[in-house]
Amino acid sequence: MKPNLYDLFNKIRLIIVIVILLLFSEITIASGDIFPLGARSAGMGRVSVAMTGFWGIQNNPAGIALTDKYSVGINYESRFGLNELSTKNVAIIVPLNFGVIGLSFNHFGYSVYSEIKLGLVYSRSFSKYFRIGVQLDYLSTSIGDNYGTKNNVTFEIGIQSDITENITLGAYAFNPIMVKLADYNQEKLASVFRFGVAYKFDTRLIVSLEAEKSSNINPILLRMGLEYNLNSKFFFRGGIASRYEIFTFGFGMKFNHFSFDLAATMHQSLGFSPQSSIIFTF
Repeated sequence: MKPNLYDLFNKIRLIIVIVILLLFSEITIASGDIFPLGARSAGMGRVSVAMTGFWGIQNNPAGIALTDKYSVGINYESRFGLNELSTKNVAIIVPLNFGVIGLSFNHFGYSVYSEIKLGLVYSRSFSKYFRIGVQLDYLSTSIGDNYGTKNNVTFEIGIQSDITENITLGAYAFNPIMVKLADYNQEKLASVFRFGVAYKFDTRLIVSLEAEKSSNINPILLRMGLEYNLNSKFFFRGGIASRYEIFTFGFGMKFNHFSFDLAATMHQSLGFSPQSSIIFTF
């Protein structure tokens, strides 16, 4: 009797997860709606395309071109407080004489439904004011109970330009070639495009605006976020978005070889999603 109850529980849990995935497809990698990652971005309304720093390896590969130290980062997000919808991310960045390379690994879901994204990135600054990055992605989606696994290969590309000392423009595209996701109904992996600007009012305050368009969703998503730093060691962040995640907040701490960030996003229907990041530099 116990195995039957256990199987029933797993099936009910699978149904719940699938319903959420269908209703809110922006959660998953398989939907093609790749969320910006890292607690810094999450605290700022998930703006990312015009921001530099470690988690550019997940959000806009051009954003890591100025990295001059070996870095390792870990990120964890619990979507709506459900372990079944958690996202785990690990990445490493290595600066070289001819640019910056990096490797990232993402895992979403649990044993019944899971997604993996493995990325290899190369980024380079061609002048003081222009940066470009390209990433090759391997995607794998698995559904339990012998439903099988689907694998895909695609790429993403991003650019950034410092048009003045205070203004940075950024543009990013994920899967612009729209690779096939499944033979049924010629389903394709969605393309995602972002464009944004970041403005530094002074050494303490950064404000960023961003627009995102997914081929799966008609409305353009707008985001805005800000970051205020206190003595370059403590950071306070906030943000808003035009769809689903109506506001976000977070804070961070930065030391010589270590930084720690916490954030939470508030979905208008499903509640809070906490996120934390740790970055080590060598």
